[in-house]
Amino acid sequence: MKSLLTLTLFIGFVWGQNAPISNNIKYYDNGNIEFYILGHEEVVNGQLLPSGTGIHLTDTGILDWCFLKEDTKIQGHLCRGNGHDFMTSFHPNGKLKTVWLAEDEIIQGIPCSKFRFLSAVFVGIHGKTGQTSFYDNGQLRYCELSRDFIVNNKTYKKGNALKFTANGELQ
Repeated sequence: MKSLLTLTLFIGFVWGQNAPISNNIKYYDNGNIEFYILGHEEVVNGQLLPSGTGIHLTDTGILDWCFLKEDTKIQGHLCRGNGHDFMTSFHPNGKLKTVWLAEDEIIQGIPCSKFRFLSAVFVGIHGKTGQTSFYDNGQLRYCELSRDFIVNNKTYKKGNALKFTANGELQ
């Protein structure tokens, strides 16, 4: 009877944190879930994520980052998946923080490039990571161009990295 009560309390605790049971759950010292792998497609902190996605929560239960099992559309952006290869991160308010685009995309009028393997390989040389990042207000923060583009009467070449302020001004 005691083991049934323990299992019932465990299931209630896990579902109370909006986490389906998986065989790979890690906990913080405070008892809250730190990391788990989705056993099925699930909405986590407002994001519909595919089965097999690794989920990391803050110690207060807020979605911090995830390893998407497959390419997944989140907040209108197709984010690269493939397990532990690409970490998609979120701001505490649930907005995207960092993604690895699976396809070239126009974001807020800027032609942003999908992730390219060589960007990551040579990051130490040219400083470009291949990621696309956002501020907590949803404004584009950083991207690499998918094509030549003119901003404020200045031409930037395909592959150039652009950085923006939180109000959308080019830095």
